[in-house]
Amino acid sequence: MSYLFPLAMNIKILASIAWCCSCFATANAQAPKGSTSDAFSIGIFYGPTQDLANDEQFRWIKEANVDFIQFIGDKALDFNKDVDTAQQRNLAILDLAARNGIRYFVRDPRVRGSEQDIAAMVKAYKYHPGVAGYFIVDEPGKDDLQWPAKAYKTILKFDPERIPSVNLFPSPVYPDYEENYVEAWVKAVGKENMKLLSFDHYPLLANGTFGGAYFKNLDIIRRAGLRHGIKTSMYPQSMGIINAYRRPDSSELRYSAYTGLAYGIKNLVWFTYNTPVRQPVERFMNAIIDSMGNKTDLYTPFKNLNASLQQLGKTIGRLDAVEVYHSDEMDGTAGLTVPASFFWQPVNKDKRFIITRFKNPRTQQSFVMVVNKSLKTSESISFTIGKAVKKLRLVSTLDGKQHRVSYNPGRTFTTDLLPGEGKLYAIEGGSY
Repeated sequence: MSYLFPLAMNIKILASIAWCCSCFATANAQAPKGSTSDAFSIGIFYGPTQDLANDEQFRWIKEANVDFIQFIGDKALDFNKDVDTAQQRNLAILDLAARNGIRYFVRDPRVRGSEQDIAAMVKAYKYHPGVAGYFIVDEPGKDDLQWPAKAYKTILKFDPERIPSVNLFPSPVYPDYEENYVEAWVKAVGKENMKLLSFDHYPLLANGTFGGAYFKNLDIIRRAGLRHGIKTSMYPQSMGIINAYRRPDSSELRYSAYTGLAYGIKNLVWFTYNTPVRQPVERFMNAIIDSMGNKTDLYTPFKNLNASLQQLGKTIGRLDAVEVYHSDEMDGTAGLTVPASFFWQPVNKDKRFIITRFKNPRTQQSFVMVVNKSLKTSESISFTIGKAVKKLRLVSTLDGKQHRVSYNPGRTFTTDLLPGEGKLYAIEGGSY
């Protein structure tokens, strides 16, 4: 990221803006087209800087169950730097990545140039086994979408297999976010060209509160992805910034990831992995790796969480999040509470959770995910499930397979969830 939007704007917007949630009432009413790719992947934004770029650091990334690096804080790769220097640096990073079984998004100043410049850029990297894609820009402004859209399409002309990387601002930046920013971006690139629809929004605020537009933002992106058949991407929060965001603990890491999955996100990019230093405005707290290249207390829970997510991703990657409901109307979820007609009804009215119905667009099979919205408390949450459901199978976070669970049709079903945890169930019987 270019670190969200300017810090003063960020704090002001998150503290004061009032959100209109009328669009949520029809959030689950649209017939989805389904996403275009089954791949589920996990990445990091802000990988090892030049002084930390070595095999040990890259091996730690691989061991943390990370698939790709999207951005490395290296001034040699800035847009106004020498092309030859940037290319040499990118190739060195690509060698490290490929050697350690991960991939990297190259950041080359030629991406802002002519078609000939972009063709030369792609030619320099296209056949390297470490290439994941090409970084274009983070958080382009609403009135500055044309050049990254042109670069996006030009990259695909010369390398249709890799991913051009553009990430959108979060919804607090623009009151007309959905129509005149998200939809404008899709139109500029062309839905048939888009590999990912990506956004960032960090809800864990320094004052201990939770950013109220977070779920609204997730739902806008979910619906746009379904509407246009585009796989969606987000940035789970793994950092803190003094006076802006709190540093998450292991439960909050889990919460950030599972709430994304509950909205059908198939590409998670943790922000950040390494700890940025010497930033002009933001002062970062230790992330997964500190500024000296040491593992922090978050490394092991981060590694274990990613392992679980990768197993769920084997199934999630094939599913569309067609209905998302909340047990409450907090955190920008007005209009999304569980309707009385829904087949999976909560018994515990005081518990805070998300229920998502997924559908496999190929087989039409339904799945349900339940996510505990408590950041601090493990919960046992009970449901009554429609009698048409004959069997439930739990999608395992250990092996990715479906395992039969004890369930009697028409009777109460209870699931135990850690703070921020989600569980995914395959449904047999019934039509929804």
